[in-house]
Amino acid sequence: MLAALLLVATLLYPQAKKSKKPKAPDAIIEQITVRRDGELIAIDGKLKNRSEKPIKGMVLLIQFLGPNKDSLTIQRGPVDSDVVAAGDEAEFRLQIKAPTRSVSVHLEAQDKDEKDLRIDNNGPFPIE
Repeated sequence: MLAALLLVATLLYPQAKKSKKPKAPDAIIEQITVRRDGELIAIDGKLKNRSEKPIKGMVLLIQFLGPNKDSLTIQRGPVDSDVVAAGDEAEFRLQIKAPTRSVSVHLEAQDKDEKDLRIDNNGPFPIE
């Protein structure tokens, strides 16, 4: 009897365990240019909110990478819009002091509550 119950439990366990689908990105980087401007790095671009909810107080986390793709520093910068409605686009224009040896950048994002957002097409982007 116990063996039969164990057999039924083992057969049902894989069905009860649901596989999770990867979550869709909250935003996607649609356009970006990263270039040196003297001692500064100018980062200009456009992103689109792909989620069903507005994103309030979006801040980009710019990770500067060295020649060996090692992280040199992370800087923060806001997008131009305080609120990016679902399906809307927002631009960003940032000027950041260039870390020595930086050759590319990788972007992440957070909202006003510092909740990490999933970003698609986020780099690394070479510094021109």
